[in-house]
Amino acid sequence: MELHTPFWGTKDIVPFLRYRGIVSLVLCALVTGCMSGGSSDIPIPPPEYYAIQNYERIASNANVLLSTDRINWVPGRTEPERVSVECRGMYCSVGYSAFIRSNKVVQVFTEDLTILPDTAGISTAVQDYRRSSWGDMYTYGGWMEYSLFASTAVLWKNDLDPDQGVVQVFATVTGNATGTSPGMEASWTGFVSARDDTAGTDRTSYVTGDANISVSIGEAVLADVHLTGMANVTTGQAYSDVNHAGMVVTDGQFSRYHADDDRISGVFYGPNHEEVGGVFEHPQGLLGSFGGSR
Repeated sequence: MELHTPFWGTKDIVPFLRYRGIVSLVLCALVTGCMSGGSSDIPIPPPEYYAIQNYERIASNANVLLSTDRINWVPGRTEPERVSVECRGMYCSVGYSAFIRSNKVVQVFTEDLTILPDTAGISTAVQDYRRSSWGDMYTYGGWMEYSLFASTAVLWKNDLDPDQGVVQVFATVTGNATGTSPGMEASWTGFVSARDDTAGTDRTSYVTGDANISVSIGEAVLADVHLTGMANVTTGQAYSDVNHAGMVVTDGQFSRYHADDDRISGVFYGPNHEEVGGVFEHPQGLLGSFGGSR
């Protein structure tokens, strides 16, 4: 069973529809007299339309996908359950019965997107999807030229679904990676998109903060990741910084594992390593992603 590519879609809840009005607008513009007043009267598509175009371009060219485990908040249970996720290249296996791939493009509705002000120079948006009979989805994330990252909370709600009532939380990053490591010392800045235990009852609740990544060159290429100032935008709950220094970069990727709730992994994206993205879990209960540009 294949699940949809994360960030804009998950499971099989996003139907295939085009942006309303764009196709008819293009056809109409080709017909003389279709619009009065000349080309100046042609409506300008909303920013959400261009955001979707960027998503489709990035997703279709993506070749490396990273994902956290999936955390399920099950009604009647006090502790969440964990579904393990293993990633290699452009594929991630979810449990033992499903997989997701980096370059699967799913349709996004402009009506469900809200474009936010850029964060640390990175395009930012939320998607609040409530159209499907199978589930509602809330995603917060960002995108650059070659990669995108996000955290997502999904409520499964169909009567026929054994997971009815479950809220599932996960974070991902995907994009086009060259598979090589940076050859010069540099730094990248961006932001964090994460979820905490409030996501079990409030899918629109998320955590954000600053992301700073750097590499040093010696006997090996070493990556340092610092995620700071993290706080829940709804409750104000603050979280301790994530600091991982001296991670060896091999073929453009790095990782460190202490425990399921204390680990990080990342990838450099773009032909000249212009971007970096990753996923992490925090001992205080955070599950998230980060991205940065040079």
